[in-house]
Amino acid sequence: MDLIEITQRPCEFNVSELAQHAARVVRADRCVNIKEFPDGVYNRTLLLSMDNGKDVVAKILIPDAGRPHFTIASEVATMKFAREVLCTNLPEVYDWSSNPQDTPVGAEFILMEKLDGVQLQEVWPEMTLKDRLEVVKAVAAYQKSWASVSFEQFGSLYFAEDVKEKRILALEQFGSSSSHFVEDVKEKSIPALVYTDEKGKRVEDSRFVVGPSTSREMFDNGRGDIGFNRGPWSSLKEYHAAIGHRETACVQHLPHLPTPSEWPHAPGLYVPAREKKIAALRSYLKLLKYLLPADESLGSSHLWHNELHARNIFVDPGNRTRIVGLIGWQSTELSPLYFHARQPSFIDHNGPNLHGLERPIRPSDFHDLEGDAKKAADSLYRDQALCSMYRALLHHNIPKVFECLEFQKSTSWSLLSQARNLLVEGELTYLATACELEKEWETLPGTQGVAFPLRLSTTQRQAIEKDVERATLSMEALRRVKVKYREIFPENEIVAHDDMKDKLDAFDRL
Repeated sequence: MDLIEITQRPCEFNVSELAQHAARVVRADRCVNIKEFPDGVYNRTLLLSMDNGKDVVAKILIPDAGRPHFTIASEVATMKFAREVLCTNLPEVYDWSSNPQDTPVGAEFILMEKLDGVQLQEVWPEMTLKDRLEVVKAVAAYQKSWASVSFEQFGSLYFAEDVKEKRILALEQFGSSSSHFVEDVKEKSIPALVYTDEKGKRVEDSRFVVGPSTSREMFDNGRGDIGFNRGPWSSLKEYHAAIGHRETACVQHLPHLPTPSEWPHAPGLYVPAREKKIAALRSYLKLLKYLLPADESLGSSHLWHNELHARNIFVDPGNRTRIVGLIGWQSTELSPLYFHARQPSFIDHNGPNLHGLERPIRPSDFHDLEGDAKKAADSLYRDQALCSMYRALLHHNIPKVFECLEFQKSTSWSLLSQARNLLVEGELTYLATACELEKEWETLPGTQGVAFPLRLSTTQRQAIEKDVERATLSMEALRRVKVKYREIFPENEIVAHDDMKDKLDAFDRL
């Protein structure tokens, strides 16, 4: 079969041409086997086996992956920089195309090395706590490298030739779907990449530039169809202001607000409204410069892997504590360090979280527990111990990242972070939190002698409180639905590839 098509997510390409092209790239005579890999959220993935023993992973982007050309061009440049400059183990890219008309394949694709390892999720359950800690140490070592290199701009990485005007003009044939990015690039003179390396030396690398952001925040929930500033940005304040203007433009111009599909609708429950989202965004823009941390290094620009779940980490099957590579670099953005700082999701767990350098404690009656109760208590202790040890590693080896975690406890952090998705949700919580900020106003950087910039009457504050109550009822109604139909709503919101169809069918019946 020469054409492969995804039914739910249209993506048509010529698999025979793809296989032949891959064979030429790795100097094989022909491809002898094609095997489907579980799809990424925004990709179709195939394993191509050659007659010379080489395996090639082919990743074909689906239309929802992001902007044509830019998404894949940035991904490849990001992988090269991470591999060569940040010394991160990841697949070597053999070849790629961001222009479906460049090759007979008929779609954007990346051909890359198959990592000689297994996904961490396959071996994690039976690993000892000691071995799990070794994996955590290895990930923290990567994060130390990522934290040691900072950039002068915010945006996404590209090869310089991929954002030159002659290249962009060639892409205009794809139509309006890429027009906003095209205009962003045309209007800006983009200099060579400048970064500060781990020794504090300023480095200029003419191979790369920082260009428009390919973050999912720029594309999801209809944002891809709206015109706004996608970067790059030269300062932290510019970066954050652009978030407010982006969300405002989308709230104003999208024909329908993107309410979560499972959001309950009933009398007495809260219904999202444009004017309330705009009010929250105006509050954000008024408060913004006072929300930034006094320590500017916490907001410095960094390249990071923000999807460190167990499917994106490959380990050596013979030495499961050795990471052979990380996949999943699509839509990477150079963004503030405090947006990157979080524990790797593969050590997330159900149960109380520890904070700071807090250590786990077994319950006082642990030795009296029996059966499942004792197993559950021991499992929680081990999970918490791993998180505690990760934070201790940060505190000792990457103190700036640890300080970012501490900053995330602040109201300022909440207001900076929540603003990124006000198009979709959170406007009432945002307004309520912004009002509460007045109580700690004088403790924020640069506020001495400055009046609190939000002016809300008693009536307005009461209206916000009433809306928060209604939204709380809505969330409680949703929680009850998820509990009743827990087989449809997985706890970690991740559905296995093989289970996706059954989940969607069940949701449709609901």
